[in-house]
Amino acid sequence: MSFKAYGMRFLKLIIATLAVFIPALCYSQQSMLSLGMWNLTALSGELKLGGLYGKGIINTYGIDNKVTTSNYYGGIFIKSSSYIWNRNFMTVDIDGGYYPESRQDLYLVSPNIYNAINTKKLHISSTLFPRKLISLTGHISWDNSYDSRENLTDIRTNSKTYGANLSFRNKYAPLTLAYFNSDWDSKEIMTGRDFNYKQKSLEGRVTRVFGKRDNNELVYTHNDYARKDYSLYTIRNVADNITLQDGIFLDSSRRSMFNSNIYGTHQTGSDSFNQFRLSESLFLNMKHNLTFNSGYTFYYIERLPQKLRQNSVNAMLGHQLFESLHSGLVFEYNNAHETSYTEDNTKAGLELSYTKKTFAHGLLSLQYNYSRVFEKRTSTDVFLDIKNEIYVIYDRILIKHPYIDQSSIQVKDSTGTAIYILGLDYMLTMIGSFIEVQRIPGGLIPENGKIFLYYRATQPGSYSYEINLNYFSFNYSLFNHFLDLYYKSSHNEFANVKMADNLLLDRLTQEILGTSLHYKSATVGIELDKYQSSLVPYNMTRYFLNWQGHYKENFIFSVNANWRDYKLPTEDGHRIYKDFNSMMAYAFTAVSKLDVTVGYQFQEGPQIDLEMISLRAKYSTVFRKITFVAGLDSYDRNYLRSQKTNYMGVYFQIIKKFKY
Repeated sequence: MSFKAYGMRFLKLIIATLAVFIPALCYSQQSMLSLGMWNLTALSGELKLGGLYGKGIINTYGIDNKVTTSNYYGGIFIKSSSYIWNRNFMTVDIDGGYYPESRQDLYLVSPNIYNAINTKKLHISSTLFPRKLISLTGHISWDNSYDSRENLTDIRTNSKTYGANLSFRNKYAPLTLAYFNSDWDSKEIMTGRDFNYKQKSLEGRVTRVFGKRDNNELVYTHNDYARKDYSLYTIRNVADNITLQDGIFLDSSRRSMFNSNIYGTHQTGSDSFNQFRLSESLFLNMKHNLTFNSGYTFYYIERLPQKLRQNSVNAMLGHQLFESLHSGLVFEYNNAHETSYTEDNTKAGLELSYTKKTFAHGLLSLQYNYSRVFEKRTSTDVFLDIKNEIYVIYDRILIKHPYIDQSSIQVKDSTGTAIYILGLDYMLTMIGSFIEVQRIPGGLIPENGKIFLYYRATQPGSYSYEINLNYFSFNYSLFNHFLDLYYKSSHNEFANVKMADNLLLDRLTQEILGTSLHYKSATVGIELDKYQSSLVPYNMTRYFLNWQGHYKENFIFSVNANWRDYKLPTEDGHRIYKDFNSMMAYAFTAVSKLDVTVGYQFQEGPQIDLEMISLRAKYSTVFRKITFVAGLDSYDRNYLRSQKTNYMGVYFQIIKKFKY
């Protein structure tokens, strides 16, 4: 049987399901259900049916590759709430759903792609004595899915979780105990890679209030987690954590306060370490319009053979003169002593801000900040081991330290246990003295996902330098912000630099000059940005437009446009970026609406040439409590003048929601 025949059979099955169940569900809303001890109090859910059909042409290096896409999907979701005997004895919540989907992409040149995507889930939770002094809640969930990641890799995922929560409510020391167990397994069908993650956790939490001005909380957690990745050994860690948080108001008006946070961790396993953190903060609201804000942090971690001990102090004394002038003195000190190095960083500065109303309904705002920074490092080791350096990656990122040993790089997920694989999940590229990490589509690293890097970099044994930081801003608005004029300037200057040959010290001066006009909900403006940097200098001119509004109550719209013109001091250093996005929504009736979105993106420059226009339209209406949705998706993309894509597709949805 052909794929198209399977699709038609699936479509007929969904239509028959809608025809049978929708009248029954509408009738069931007329009364509640009671079966002796079991009493149904609420029933809701939805039935869904949809499909998509599209055609496109992909031209790569002069070769046309036609594609035809068809997609059928549907499903049912039900959620219920019940109680046994009475509402004060036991409540039961059950929800579950099944969403099958079939998809095919037929290509003229490339191999065809067929996908059968299914999602199943069942969640059950129950609470014993929900309104009593002591209550017990238990839950269990099963989830199963078969999906395609970025249309490149088929993934089968199974997960099961269960747990319980015990609450002891009282006015002296409310207590909660929670247990959680999770087993997650995922397999890539094409590559055969299998991933398994198991976690068990136990948490105890108690709060205590001794008076009218304090709040205290003690939390203990025990985590046991293990991860097994394809072709790699199992990673398992067992961690015990304890946290004590205290807050005290120092006066009856609650304008002055003291906060304390103490945190400790003992972890054994694949990554064994001991960690302790103490953080204290004090805020005082004093006489003569003075405020004082200070803090102290002590941090210690022992991950053999390395040990790190760090002390940090900060303080700020502020003063408010009338309503116009605010001034402040700032001081920060940080000392870090690690097994292989010692660092001392000190910062002292001044903050001033002035605001004044002027003629023609104007407002003048001035701000100036000055800081002097002293940084000193002493080390007997020329290697720096970096652990848990966090980045958010969409396509690629540049590691911030230069002179990295490429063979030492490890890329992990947010748990720190999964090690991504070079060549399958990411690639590395040398750019001068830096290394770039590029995400591979279809791998395990998600778009806009967090990654943690571990690596070794060459660093100077000892260095020291000082920095002067200056920042100034000017903003003047007239006629209740109809006209805005602004200027911003920042400058840093290094002094007394010693033994910093392996450091890239960015000497930076930036000036931004701009003006904008505001009328009701529309803003139009121009901005000049002169960025003089020892690393990546540029001059940029930006034009922008933002407009949103409505006509009566049935028509709303928004328009956003930007034009950025970059000029870099290189032979091919001219880059232009243009983007335009517009959204319109018109409501014909209370239940019928049309949404239209238009987008345009243009880039011009070395290896970034792109022109793309997209159109999306969706019409939705409700008839006899059934929602009907029809839509159109279309885009035309020209990338690097050698990769062209033209696509248009239509889709529909039928949704029946019910609530009892």
